Amino acid sequence: MSKPRDFVCRCSSLKDALAALGRLPSILHQAFTQWGSVDIVVREHVEKRSNDQNRLQRLWCKEAAQQLEGNTAEYWRGYCKYMFGIKILCRDSEDYREACKRVLGPLSHEQRIELMMEPHDYPVTRGMTKPQKSEYLQLMWEFFTGQGVRLTDPSMLGREQYKEAA
Repeated sequence: MSKPRDFVCRCSSLKDALAALGRLPSILHQAFTQWGSVDIVVREHVEKRSNDQNRLQRLWCKEAAQQLEGNTAEYWRGYCKYMFGIKILCRDSEDYREACKRVLGPLSHEQRIELMMEPHDYPVTRGMTKPQKSEYLQLMWEFFTGQGVRLTDPSMLGREQYKEAA
């Protein structure tokens, strides 16, 4: 008998949920046989950040690097992860906050930013929900446009001409 895997089913309607429940008895049988006891959890689905949000973050870092002399797009990605992303995740998660204190606490500001960049790439935005990533992008927008950087307006992406914000 193969080891049962976690059973996760995302449902957006009662019909979907009832269909998932139809598959549950055989999954539970396997799980009880293998593990002896299980946790059954029902929780709100929170959407993870989107690929479009990721592309926009990268685009803005590239645009900042082109317009602000002296730093690369990768530097700006690390800078934003440290200055904005860490604050959002630490605010929303005590576990993340404690891990950051342990790992980042003894480092200098420059070392922390370097840790956010490749090749280290400390995990920040990949753990964000869609609303957290939206907040993060808003903070990036405010920071870069406050420095005079003209960023692609996300509402205009995909169009031949896009509006730039001053």
